Formats: sequence, structure tokens, C-alpha cells
Amino acid sequence: MAPTIKTIGSFRTHQKHLVDFFGDDLIVTVTPTATVIRRWIRSVRSYNRNHSVHPLVVGIGVQWTPDSSDPDPSPKTLQLCVGSRCLIIQLGDCYRLPEVLRTFLADPKTTFVGVWNGQDQRKLATCRHQLEIGKLLDIRLYVTDSRGITMRFCSFEQIVKERLGREGVRLDPAICMSDWGVCNLSHDQVLQASIESYVCFKLAVEERLWELKSI
Repeated sequence: MAPTIKTIGSFRTHQKHLVDFFGDDLIVTVTPTATVIRRWIRSVRSYNRNHSVHPLVVGIGVQWTPDSSDPDPSPKTLQLCVGSRCLIIQLGDCYRLPEVLRTFLADPKTTFVGVWNGQDQRKLATCRHQLEIGKLLDIRLYVTDSRGITMRFCSFEQIVKERLGREGVRLDPAICMSDWGVCNLSHDQVLQASIESYVCFKLAVEERLWELKSI
């Protein structure tokens, strides 16, 4: 059965969705609001401190909308995932980001892991919010298949099939190229963004990537 999503709350400051990823339930918060961002960061820090045996690991992804008139479009969303908790920050709608997000991203003790993310760090640093990430890794560089062969040139779909045994989980180009600056993200956008960051988190923990330095 393919991953599913349903909205479980819609508020003035944010929306909440429930994603079922092959039996793993993810709570996904979508927001441009500083107070909601602060609350999420405080929650995952507290959970990791009280329930985890390793330093904080965060799945991460960045989305932007391709624009023929702009060769370098700014990022529209930043997605983060720790355990079953995902946050999609609508950067384009944020007037001002909370300082706690900046310290969270820049903390060298926290490991952020994405996939095919060669442009993400630069785009975040050069956008109007000027966000810096202290330690960012690409999961492709650290996972291998059953024969021990690197998967650095593999697609997201191939990595998920090989490492998690789930078929058909792909980053749909049509969704990747859709408008990520809209006020209300579609279910397809939220589903894809949250699954991407969740898979990166899950594999990063399996590979103990908090022990590595960024390259």
C-alpha cells in the first residue's frame, strides 16, 4: 500500500497532517509562523535529550519553484524531520524567522542529512533569511547496497527500495517543479517533502552519521 496523507488540523498559524509511511505514522506541521517553529524545535530537542542515546540527527530538504525568468530561484520551503515529527517551514511567507531556528541549524553538534542536496546549503545561505547549516551531509554518500557497493549515483527511489524494501517511493519531478510558494501546499507536496526528510533521518540513524564530519 502506498504512503497516504490526511489533514488532522487546520489553524490560523499552521496545518497538521498525518502521513502513513508503510505503517510509520508521521505528524507533519506546515507553517510560516515563528511561534510554531520555536515550539517544534523545543519539542524535538527535549525528546532527543530524554529519549535518544545519540546526538541529534535531522532529516532535511529544501524546495524551490523553477522560474524561467530567474536562473537562481530562492528556496520556498525548508523541511525538517526528527523521528516521527516533521516540520515544513514556508520560507516565502515568513516575515522573520526565530533566532532559535538559526542556532538550531548552525549547531555543529547536530547532523542534518538530505539527499541530492548539493545546492541546498548555498540557497539557504544566500536567500533573504540567510540561514547557515553547521553540518550537512548527503545520504547517498554513506549508504551501500546489499553487495556493499556505494549508492552515491542512485535515485531516491532506488535507495528506498534497496535500504528500506519499499518500492515506488520516488521524488516525482512534477511535484518537485510545482509551485512551492503557494499559501496552502497540496497533499502531494506535503507528502513528498515529509517522506524525503523522514527517509533521510531514518537512514542517517541506521548509518550512525552523527559520528561523521560534513564533506
